[in-house]
Amino acid sequence: MPQEHGNKVDVRWMSLSGQRKKVVFRANKLMECSASHFTANDLFNALHTNELEPRQEVVVNIDYKQRGLGTRSCGPHTLEKYQVKPGTYEFGYTIGIESGTGNKKTGHPLR
Repeated sequence: MPQEHGNKVDVRWMSLSGQRKKVVFRANKLMECSASHFTANDLFNALHTNELEPRQEVVVNIDYKQRGLGTRSCGPHTLEKYQVKPGTYEFGYTIGIESGTGNKKTGHPLR
């Protein structure tokens, strides 16, 4: 069964470009992110890859951290260095839209 895919780690910024605009995501710390033409629900509901129909839009996921593989339910536990321990975490990022000339049009801090 497909699960999370395409996750990139230790990312400072990510950009997605179209014909006339570019969207830039910048983090205040290292982040994890992915971009896909499938939602998590699309992947969960598909039993085989031929059942997946790519969406026109791009689905962006931005995370502070994701737990590594392994749950000890049917195999080994996640290695200590890839576990996300209980606690309070703060994380921020901005989203900017740039025109084809590279001039920043907007920027909105989000939490």
